[in-house]
Amino acid sequence: MKNISVRLATINDLKKIQEFQVKMEHHIEEFPMPDELGAAGVGYILSNPDQGFYFVAELKNVLLGCLRISFERSVSSNGFFWWIQNVFVDEGSRGNGVFQILFNEVLKESKKSKDVVSIKLHVHINNPSAIKAYEKAGMKRSPEYPYIYKVK
Repeated sequence: MKNISVRLATINDLKKIQEFQVKMEHHIEEFPMPDELGAAGVGYILSNPDQGFYFVAELKNVLLGCLRISFERSVSSNGFFWWIQNVFVDEGSRGNGVFQILFNEVLKESKKSKDVVSIKLHVHINNPSAIKAYEKAGMKRSPEYPYIYKVK
């Protein structure tokens, strides 16, 4: 798709990103969290840029997709990992390079910072189309395994 632009999300994008978040949760999670929690989480990030930010892809003022960046300080490399999270591309726009355009913006912006050392993401094994998109973008599977302990 030509003429897709990418920009930082603003609070004006809240409703659409919340919609994307809910759709993403229902698509990949076996037991999705309540919709209102994800919607509140989007609002929190957009209101607290020290916790992360969203990039949105749009065409003619219509949002086609988004992804969120969160930060993790790496002691061993004395820099930051940018974590790509909450990736969503609207169903009608999938397969048209929207993720690649978003990812290219992540790369461009990360290279502007002397402190960003790696870009990481987790992907659900039940999401083969996402895995294919990430590998096509040049990302490599790491030897790490995610573990989780739910407190709430």
